[in-house]
Amino acid sequence: MSLSLKRNISFALLGRIVYALTQFGILAAVAQLGKAEDVGALTLASSIVTPLFFLTSMGMRDVHAVDDLDDFTRVDYVALRLLGSAVAAALTMLVVAIFYRDAQMLVVVTVFGFVLVKAAGAQMSLNHGIFQRAERMDYEAFSNSARGISAFVAFLVAFWATRNLPLSLVAEAVMMAVGYFAIDRRLLDRIGARTRMSELRQVDLRKILRLAWWVMPIGIALWLTRGAISAPPIVLEWHTDLATVGVFGALAYVHSALSMVANTIGGAAAPRLRRHYRNGDRTGYMSLAKRLALTSTGLGVVAVVVAWSIGEPLLGLVFGQEYRQGELFTLIMLGTAISIAGAPFAAAINASQSFRRRLVTAVAVFSVAGVASVVMIPDLGAFGAAWALVALAATQTGLNIVMLGFVIRNMPRASV
Repeated sequence: MSLSLKRNISFALLGRIVYALTQFGILAAVAQLGKAEDVGALTLASSIVTPLFFLTSMGMRDVHAVDDLDDFTRVDYVALRLLGSAVAAALTMLVVAIFYRDAQMLVVVTVFGFVLVKAAGAQMSLNHGIFQRAERMDYEAFSNSARGISAFVAFLVAFWATRNLPLSLVAEAVMMAVGYFAIDRRLLDRIGARTRMSELRQVDLRKILRLAWWVMPIGIALWLTRGAISAPPIVLEWHTDLATVGVFGALAYVHSALSMVANTIGGAAAPRLRRHYRNGDRTGYMSLAKRLALTSTGLGVVAVVVAWSIGEPLLGLVFGQEYRQGELFTLIMLGTAISIAGAPFAAAINASQSFRRRLVTAVAVFSVAGVASVVMIPDLGAFGAAWALVALAATQTGLNIVMLGFVIRNMPRASV
């Protein structure tokens, strides 16, 4: 039995907040127990690996939540996700071999450790899309909380004992895989949505490729969007050092965490948005999208106020004295506030299945981020990277609003 929209959003937020806090705890542990170079290596690894996994995930979690499943099945999505993770791992190795063969060994090994973490979490993310479609976000909340806490404990114990970042990432990945088998599979059984190996062996490869072609615009859009966020730390590393990247990455993680929460708000409402769109209910569709956007905007305003008022001592308490950069943190939070204000509009566009409109926005955002990073970082350093985040956020939110206007104009007529 599905839950009410309010309860689904509440559970989704609870799970995401717990997971975001545990990932924040990992970053804080590396900053407190390790060196700024360790944080820099972790930031750089995330900047390299995450866009590739976004590309091969092709937004399947969110697409599955709004797919009427007339042409494809849940098993098709699971098979494509497994194939995508393997492709992402291979692409990461290729990128490292071409662009980072002269990088520090810490960076290279951390990249491969981070690949394991992303691969272990990839299938769980699709499971959460299945829970999302069934409107059982309480299951997602339990899964997210359990995997976040257990992975954090595993990482913390390993890093405290060894001070070895790649080994600690491996421990985190192993615990996430355990969570998949111990928790997610049982929750999937409860809604009759567990995929068995016998089903995967029967998938039609041509059908899988058709699914990949259909959702590929979202995959490319997510790759470009995540690549835009990765551009500032990557360019910053070219002009500075790992320690500077580490400081910027620690402060910018709050951007990722709050974006995760804002995307969760939109994702939890995606099935409801889809029903409004499919039924031609323009009033319900727009009303829900606006309420979600107001909630995200309020979250962004709070983030900016906190960063401006107590950001510096808070950063020193959590990460250490070398991270006390309140001005830089406030600028990053400004970009975050602008970005998350438009996140629910992206969910609304997904609900209309207008995937190619997301691609147009992503190309523009990636271009703006790349140009801004190359132009501003050489002279402004970390502040240039922060301004690049602000520029890409403004571009993304502005274009999401424009694209949503096109979606509304093309909405089907309400059935009589």
